[in-house]
Amino acid sequence: MPLLKRPGSAVYSYDFKRGRRRFSGSTHCTDLRSAKAVERLAILAAEEEVNAGRDAAPKVMTFMAATARYWAEVGEGTATPKKAEAELHRLAALVGEKTPLREITDDLVAKLVAQRRREYVKGEPARGRISASTVNRTTTQLLRRILTRAKLVWKEKLPDEPNWRVHMLKEPKERVRELRYDEEEKLDAAERADYKAPRIFAQVTGLRRREVAGLRWSQVDFANGTISVVGKGDKPHVLPITDELQDLLVPLQGHHPEAVFTFVAQKNRLCPRTKTRYVKGQRYPVTYEGLGTHFGRTVRKAGIKGFRIHDLRHTAATRTLRATGNLRLVQQMLAHSSPTTTAKYAHATLEDMREGMARATSDGIRRRTAAHGKEHEKEIGNPTD
Repeated sequence: MPLLKRPGSAVYSYDFKRGRRRFSGSTHCTDLRSAKAVERLAILAAEEEVNAGRDAAPKVMTFMAATARYWAEVGEGTATPKKAEAELHRLAALVGEKTPLREITDDLVAKLVAQRRREYVKGEPARGRISASTVNRTTTQLLRRILTRAKLVWKEKLPDEPNWRVHMLKEPKERVRELRYDEEEKLDAAERADYKAPRIFAQVTGLRRREVAGLRWSQVDFANGTISVVGKGDKPHVLPITDELQDLLVPLQGHHPEAVFTFVAQKNRLCPRTKTRYVKGQRYPVTYEGLGTHFGRTVRKAGIKGFRIHDLRHTAATRTLRATGNLRLVQQMLAHSSPTTTAKYAHATLEDMREGMARATSDGIRRRTAAHGKEHEKEIGNPTD
């Protein structure tokens, strides 16, 4: 039976038979392409389950079956399910869909890491090879999560489980890149008017791109002066609406009944991935991918080097810390669970250093002048013969 949308639902559901059993459920996807990918994973998992029941001997779980089950139990609930799905498919292609879990050893993981680190960013050699952090996140750490769940939750036997620590590549310390005020002026000049609001909002609040792109009017409470979001790890987070945010958000009312941040379509087009049809001149909610793509183009157009959209979060944290000197306040603003995570923003920039040195010079002049004045008074009060 083909994928279908049940009455009143915006997501696709699957319904098929394998053997004498019927399998049905939600794909949790609104676009057909992603729904079909989820259905394929469900079919593979169902076939594994049916075949295991036919055999007298216990069935060895393959990596594809593990991937399908992991997606159903964990992957669909991630913050960016489409990205998570793509990473699982990529990993399955590297490991081999029919590879038994018990055959994933140190030797295999070492080969996978070596192969992955030779790949280029989005397959373009001109952009350089993917980073060590990308290799760790999309290969070693993801594979470890799947096998750990298989061992602890599904009770699969892993007699030769890899030593994961030895496969982790060394990553550079996370940098804290702040938007300079002269760069901000360049950004203002190069930016499209409809994308300026979400950029400034992120720059002031320190919210992540997903939280900004997904912001809905139902999360904005003008009466109580608060904005409520669900942050990383599904943690609820509340921010105050400052005068600056009030002035930024109020003019956006009426652009869209649900989405806070929207953009104006520049031409008639059909998005090949989501199948959304855009009409020139009409407003549509900004998307996670679209926000990142537009910001990257704007930064390049403005001639700003080494600045990413996530650095807007760094900018918000650094500026707030500099203005208040309150690390605990910044921790709450960024919804960090530990002050250690926030401590990376307590750094001194060159301008901070210059200002501090200038203050030290001024203070020295003041103290020398005061000391000279006291010495002069002393000489007047005790004249020599």
